[in-house]
Amino acid sequence: MLTPRLRETDSVGRILFLTPDPGAADALQAELIRRSMRCESCATPTEAMARCAIEPPALLLFDTRLASKPEDLGPLAARIMASQPTAIVLAVLGHREDIRFRLAAMRAGAEVYLPLSLDTGELADHLARLIGARRMAPDKILVVDDQPVAALFASRILQGAGMITERVCDPLEVMQALDRFAPDLVLMDLYMPGASGIELTRIIREEDRFADLPIIFLSSELDPEQQIAALRIGGDDFLAKPVAPDRLVERVQQRLHRARERARRQQGPETIDRLTGLATRDRLLKRLDQLIGLTRPDPPPGDRRSANMRLTGPRCLVYLELAGGTEALERMAAVVAGRIEEGDLAARAGELAIAVLIRRDTHLALAEFAQTLTYQVGRALADDSLAADLGGGWYPLVGGCNDSVTLLSRAGKAARLALRRGDRDLGRYVGKDNSTEGLALQSAILLAIRASRIQLLFEPIVALTGAEGERYEVTPRVRLGDGELLAPADFAPLLVRANAGDDLDRWLLTASLNAMRDRLIAGKPVQLFIHQSFAIVAKEDWVDWVRDQINDRDLIRLRPILQLEVAEADAYLELASNRSSQLNRLGIRICLNGIDFSERSSRVLHAVPAHFARIGKQVVQGPEAESMTWLIQSAKASGAKVIATGVDGPEAVGRLFSAGVDLIQGPYVQPPTSIMDYDFIGAEAADPTSETA
Repeated sequence: MLTPRLRETDSVGRILFLTPDPGAADALQAELIRRSMRCESCATPTEAMARCAIEPPALLLFDTRLASKPEDLGPLAARIMASQPTAIVLAVLGHREDIRFRLAAMRAGAEVYLPLSLDTGELADHLARLIGARRMAPDKILVVDDQPVAALFASRILQGAGMITERVCDPLEVMQALDRFAPDLVLMDLYMPGASGIELTRIIREEDRFADLPIIFLSSELDPEQQIAALRIGGDDFLAKPVAPDRLVERVQQRLHRARERARRQQGPETIDRLTGLATRDRLLKRLDQLIGLTRPDPPPGDRRSANMRLTGPRCLVYLELAGGTEALERMAAVVAGRIEEGDLAARAGELAIAVLIRRDTHLALAEFAQTLTYQVGRALADDSLAADLGGGWYPLVGGCNDSVTLLSRAGKAARLALRRGDRDLGRYVGKDNSTEGLALQSAILLAIRASRIQLLFEPIVALTGAEGERYEVTPRVRLGDGELLAPADFAPLLVRANAGDDLDRWLLTASLNAMRDRLIAGKPVQLFIHQSFAIVAKEDWVDWVRDQINDRDLIRLRPILQLEVAEADAYLELASNRSSQLNRLGIRICLNGIDFSERSSRVLHAVPAHFARIGKQVVQGPEAESMTWLIQSAKASGAKVIATGVDGPEAVGRLFSAGVDLIQGPYVQPPTSIMDYDFIGAEAADPTSETA
């Protein structure tokens, strides 16, 4: 939530900056004075407590250089803030990117964790927004409940906490209320006549503009399965009736804070491409990831739906690619920025390419917009005498693809087909449906693998406790001759049917080892988690071959982690156990993927010696904390360190840390990228070449 610059007459209190650096304090004070805000500084917690006793500040800015260890941060902040008669906003200024300091700040109740390296002017803007938002713009809550008394009760509680509320007792009027009231959060009943809270949430989530709107379910439903179903469809939290007033206010405020922080991150400079001024490719991929699973086919004929419960229209990706220079790209970006509508997302998708994610009422409207945009860009390039050929393509999001990278590549393929034709007709991706084309696709995949047309993506794996060095999981994308990128789910089954799974496994291992060798030579050692299927694991010479590949690249002290799927390991349990023991004798460690609550996972964990066990996102995002703790401790009892994947926010990090997880990965850490550029925790990270790392 952005806040207008504060007027000099506004009384917003003062900021107390607790820091050992007087120079940083002076610089921040000068910036805040320009924003009509007061700032004082002190060098010790004792001095801060004395200052607070005289006049409580509106915000305490805590410099982590005063905490020698992450666990010291919470008690120090608590000592200062506990005795204050009024609430103080806590902001933490981190002197290093260490997730343990982030966890400590979160647990201490910090509103935000900002890097010490942040420009002083940007830091002042952040602090001004933190104070100004609280004072100048009360949060707006839409309460949706068919019981007027229950809606009034929740509204009065939230109004008492300084929020503005509006009540909706007819669920079919929710969309109009969203347009009219523009709430910051929705408090939703689960069971209502005419439409359930789950149905309404799905409709709300299909609107791009409401994709990040916090939704809290408030219901008397006690069945955990129903509660989880509500969260999976797009809810952010679930509260069971009756709820204590202070608990309701606390959970609403927590969700509002997280929404503001997410919005701040999405609008940050790292999400904007500097050359075009459009969004970055990573930001577009994250938005696509959000939409995957929300698309659904059109309703069957005769399916009546209320106009008040309207379905949003279909979506597609429009892709524009140039054969020209950066001047033409900048001109194309300017045209696109001027033609897109509210809710569209335009991003630089390649060196000379722009993609636009759009939603319209019909598929025809999608095609018309894509064709018109292609024509307008082409005409602008010609009018400016920019020598550049243009190809435009589009790909509808119809729910048949669950990989954002593949979605984007398919739209790009359509544009490149149009570019090669040399005309301005719009290209459209056409899938391969019949068996003849399926065989052609299988042959194309095999050819791509043998020609090494495979892109490696690297997803960082970060330790929650201690310094673990740099670790990434490697996942492949196969690039067909026409430029389309296929995810493992698209090509792995075809390789199995063609008895060619070992071709990919061999390529993946050797390419990953080459990447490890190159990083080691550059003085940046990294350890990679590399998947191997039982198509190759079952071969007699596989262990010797792996050993020789490692030795040939002089990676004796920097061995990879080999990943085996639990489902495959259970099917070949004796073989998996033998192979793991053989690899362990060579100092090569195993990671078991797909640990869950099944008996199969229990069998594999007890039979196969493994150094790591990975819990998938379906488990991480599904079960309750107690069950999760039991699963994690069971895996650790077998001697494995536990990795949790699919981590999508700070709440999940705190829950997993408390449950005993050792390492995490997922969108909140960093999605898979083509380069290994993640800034791992601390300058004292352990050397991954050591045998004990």
